[in-house]
Amino acid sequence: MKKIKESKQKYKPELHLLIFKNSKDFDKWLKKTTDHIITFRDQGQDCLTWYIDEGGEVLHASLQAWIWNGRIVDLSKLRVGNNIETINFKKRVNIVLDFIVKSIK
Repeated sequence: MKKIKESKQKYKPELHLLIFKNSKDFDKWLKKTTDHIITFRDQGQDCLTWYIDEGGEVLHASLQAWIWNGRIVDLSKLRVGNNIETINFKKRVNIVLDFIVKSIK
């Protein structure tokens, strides 16, 4: 398992509004920018994979990306078996989601 870089944690999304010319450019950027790929246990939800950068920003989700992109994952609490926690950057509070982390690559 990759060590989480907590010192790079951010609290405000910076990348979720980027626009790409085509899917090839997006795929290249995603591969270069992704620091962790989080897979969730399948509990009937639509979204099973998040791609996040080193600061915890969700760059892309396997489904419903428009909902999840730009969320900030609390890297200090990111562990296999735990529910994923995101940070509300306006209120600086954590939101615990029902998604249980299955793996972190």
